[in-house]
Amino acid sequence: MNWGDADYSQFGARVNTKLGIRLNDYKPDQMIRRLRALGEKHGCKSFAELAAQMDRNSDLLSQFLDHFTINVTELYRNPELFQYFEKSVLPELTKNCIGRPFEAWSAGCSYGAEAFTLATILQENISSGNWKIRGTDIDLTIIAKANSPKFNEQDMTHVPLDRKSKYFMTLDDKIWMPNMAVKRNISFSPHDLLKDRYGIKQYDLILCRNVVIYFNDDAKDRIFQGFYDALRPGGYLFIGGTERLNDHKKIGFELSRPFFYKKPAEEPALLRRAA
Repeated sequence: MNWGDADYSQFGARVNTKLGIRLNDYKPDQMIRRLRALGEKHGCKSFAELAAQMDRNSDLLSQFLDHFTINVTELYRNPELFQYFEKSVLPELTKNCIGRPFEAWSAGCSYGAEAFTLATILQENISSGNWKIRGTDIDLTIIAKANSPKFNEQDMTHVPLDRKSKYFMTLDDKIWMPNMAVKRNISFSPHDLLKDRYGIKQYDLILCRNVVIYFNDDAKDRIFQGFYDALRPGGYLFIGGTERLNDHKKIGFELSRPFFYKKPAEEPALLRRAA
């Protein structure tokens, strides 16, 4: 059996040619372990056999993409962080968007749980309803789910009871669907954090939580630089409860508190010249 580094390198080259996905941007130990498990489940004895089967079997190709993209989330995940965001960060951000919509990007949004978490918070705190959320993910199947959102009991565990009844409809207390008050200002579309454009000074808030932990350091640096550029001055990046930026000062961010990074309202002169 050959599940070694050389075979993985050749497999990665074939995946890049076929799908435009750079496996080199992901941590190799994690990816090799997970893809070997997938291959052996289908009787493959090497990465070469896995690649050959993926060429012939569209179901296996879909399973590969599911292994490649991790979709583990829930509404109000790490509720204490969302409480801090609502009480301490959001009031500061809303002062900067008088006369225009508050704009947020949920990057790597999975099936939309964190985008809808943010929507309930914005709807509670921006009385005009003048806010917009863009949710993106590389996984087309999961984007389709986000566009027709349904959440189970586990997804809803940490949703405050008053917001649960105010912003969601239920079927037998097992399936919950957001209502139009929080759906109307959200859009979901495909986006590849490693390949696609980010925009320039477009967002007040970027929410990207528990997504980049699967990437290597070089890919992370490129992603966080893209987020910095996409934020308006004074905007915030909100990351996952187990994540951190390796060198936020080099990018230009200020650490507001763990998991919250601020783009200065006035960028340092050195960074302005570099841009």
